[in-house]
Amino acid sequence: MQRTNIYLEEEQLRAVKHLAADDRESVAVLVREAIDTYLAQRVGDGTKWNERFASLLEHVQGRVPADIPTDEIEADIRAARDGAQRAHRAARRRQFSER
Repeated sequence: MQRTNIYLEEEQLRAVKHLAADDRESVAVLVREAIDTYLAQRVGDGTKWNERFASLLEHVQGRVPADIPTDEIEADIRAARDGAQRAHRAARRRQFSER
């Protein structure tokens, strides 16, 4: 575990301290729990994304002529996926840098 500093508004800190006292936990424990919850919502385990990708792959393969090799199709799809992921990460970096 690493130590870090965060800046909270007075109202936020007062509320977190109150909740921590009610739960008989430290503020640090509550902050870690809140971050875990946030990350689970934002990042998840990737299962939904993998399911959507597999469905898309199946759909695309069903529409492609039979004489195109499967590995060529999958390579094109992987390249498109990688490009989309890079664009998504760049958008998130921009979003966080604007805060």
